Amino acid sequence: MVNSRNKKHKRRKDNRQSTVLQHYFLTYFTVLFIPLLICSLYYIRMLSLLSEDDSKARESELEHAAVLVDTVLNEFEYLGDSLAANLQVNSFKRTKEVFGYANTYKVYELRKSLPDLYLINQSVFDYFIFFDRSETVINKTIAYTYEDFYNLYLHEKKYGSYEEWYEHIKNDDCSFGLMPMEEYLYKKEQSINMLDYTRPLMMPDGAGNGRIHIYLEESVMETLMPAIADNSIQFITDASGRLLYLRNGNPEKPWTAEEMHDFLGGGVKTPETGSWQQEVRFMGEKYMMLSYSSGKSGLIYSMLLPQKVINDRMMSSIMILSLFILLGVTVGLLLSYHMSVKSATPINDILNQVSQVTERFEGHQNVFSSLKTTFNYLVSTNSRLADAIESQKPYIRNAFINRLIFGSFIKEEEADKIAEHIGFPCAGRVYGIIIFRFHLISESIREENLQLMSSCVFSLLEVIERELPGSLYTNLGDEQVVLLLNMPEKEKLYFRQNAEQMVLSIKEAMPSNISEKLFAYGGNEVDRLDQIYDSFHNAAYMFNNESGQIENAVIWYREAAGSIPVYPPQDLSVKLTHYVTAGDGDGLHDLLEDIMKKYIIENNLSVYLQHMLLNELQIVLFRILGRVGMEEEEYRKYYTGLEENHNAALITQITTTLNLYKQVCDYVGRQKQLQDSEVVASAIVSYIDTNYGDCCLSLTSVADQFGISEPYLSSIFKQTQGINFSTYVEVIRIDKAKDFLKTTALSVGDIAQLVGYGSVNSFCRAFKRVTGLSASEYRKK
Repeated sequence: MVNSRNKKHKRRKDNRQSTVLQHYFLTYFTVLFIPLLICSLYYIRMLSLLSEDDSKARESELEHAAVLVDTVLNEFEYLGDSLAANLQVNSFKRTKEVFGYANTYKVYELRKSLPDLYLINQSVFDYFIFFDRSETVINKTIAYTYEDFYNLYLHEKKYGSYEEWYEHIKNDDCSFGLMPMEEYLYKKEQSINMLDYTRPLMMPDGAGNGRIHIYLEESVMETLMPAIADNSIQFITDASGRLLYLRNGNPEKPWTAEEMHDFLGGGVKTPETGSWQQEVRFMGEKYMMLSYSSGKSGLIYSMLLPQKVINDRMMSSIMILSLFILLGVTVGLLLSYHMSVKSATPINDILNQVSQVTERFEGHQNVFSSLKTTFNYLVSTNSRLADAIESQKPYIRNAFINRLIFGSFIKEEEADKIAEHIGFPCAGRVYGIIIFRFHLISESIREENLQLMSSCVFSLLEVIERELPGSLYTNLGDEQVVLLLNMPEKEKLYFRQNAEQMVLSIKEAMPSNISEKLFAYGGNEVDRLDQIYDSFHNAAYMFNNESGQIENAVIWYREAAGSIPVYPPQDLSVKLTHYVTAGDGDGLHDLLEDIMKKYIIENNLSVYLQHMLLNELQIVLFRILGRVGMEEEEYRKYYTGLEENHNAALITQITTTLNLYKQVCDYVGRQKQLQDSEVVASAIVSYIDTNYGDCCLSLTSVADQFGISEPYLSSIFKQTQGINFSTYVEVIRIDKAKDFLKTTALSVGDIAQLVGYGSVNSFCRAFKRVTGLSASEYRKK
């Protein structure tokens, strides 16, 4: 019988130990697995966001490339317009025989008047003026007949003979704008892919086919477009769907222009303006098509990204995630088992003791008493367990006093149980709060004084622990330490005298130069733990009501002081004005929230004082409206908003007024954003006016000086000034040159250097282009 009973007992003990171990293992594994699951879900979410960000980044690159290309085309347009408006060009286009003896000087005069390409835009391959009446091609450096130009200089490779090319030149209607990219033969030996920007010459009688061709190499276009990804395609089309530019990222299987024409004619959607994203299929493969339609040039910039590449990148990320999840689960299992074994051992010891005690008393002792006896036994015999329990008491005591002073206990019984657990007497006691506060430095505390302040607070905490062992205290920060006094109820009449003696003993134990700056503020005495919250707030209230008690050891709370209503401080209007006029919405939101909470909800102002607060808020609002410079109509809207709620409930009027503050702040913020671009453009204009004599002054140098991109500078400059950057610089330089010509005897060469031109010739051409006169003629007049 005894052996049978022992075997059954052993089986029950093993089952209990196994059950406890399983429970701990499941608990620890769940605790470890849930964060792993959350991190995995977050990672999956981040993968989708990264995919979206990747698309947005590519859209942004495409938009940036469109701005660069549009800027180049804008320069082409400016160059074409200046050539078409050139007086020599317009005179020369009427000439039929130009290489005869009588007219050869006209070619020289024309070439001399044409602009130097490398002073205008170095991205241009070259420009040519085709005169149909004389059948000549002329630019700054060459002058050829049509036939010589075809045979010796440049022509499209698709025209195998001069006759075909000549037929195209004579009969083709000259279009205005960018033409599709073609392969050209340059000087009979070099093959170049180029884009052609065409502009017709102005013909007064409407007859003729003269034109200006400006060429851009494919290599330059590649630098303007985004870096091309593997197996992707980039292309540009015009508003009619005509393919202008095509670049392949798959050299093994490039798309041809014919295939692209078929693809574009298959119902592919293109945006009217802005960005567009869609999935398309071509040649049996899926692509993600990103497009951007420029509202400036009317061109549509697109790129095709293979869906397979995007999916492969996503799958590789998912594989890495799966590997990490598997590794995390494995480590979690091993760690959970190890922690379960370590944690379950003390509980198993307790269960063993309970079993032994139960057997010893044959079930006549209740389980709680048995567990308590066993726990006391373990604490007395297991020093590690006792130390672990004891090490947690300071944290429990600190949390306990914080809950008391902030009133987070729902029931007094709950507070009594915790007080009993930490050894804090609460039966037949009287309590009170003392707040210690240092007055070492001013409100505008400097960073180097923080260490000194921390040292003083730590010194105070050390003295309290030594002079009042076992007392409850906490460091609230902001140079404040809270001490909870606990005395027998019979000493209630002498509570304040005893408290002052304790405070004096604490100050005497501290260095004299520090204790002189330490002030103590006392709250009222209370009889219950759930009333300590009131004592704490009454002590804190005395921070601003120290009159008559500065020399006391403790500045005690006075009941009469509580009848004085708290009213908003005098700097309220200053803070409101600052946040609104600065457009600081976040700062204003925090201030308005503090006003509602501090002076309406918590302070419980009387109706009379609430009316005073409303009047003050409305007066400050009207003063702000007068400062922000609104239009009469806008100002009237806010005035009407106050007038409509004049007869509403008081709290409604206050809420409406605070909302109007937010609306005015939003208005100021929007106005500041609108002024940013004007401020930048104004600063750039001032910079140009000051540095016009710098020969290196250019769009690039000014963009670097102001830390902005060239396209953005060009865009805001034209929007705010109504003129191109380069044109403005030229006008400023010529205006300064006019002043020098009129008021000084400087030579033309000296004036050219003073106004920023690298050579006299370029200055003279610019001066005549702007004024219609040469510099010497202008000086004579």
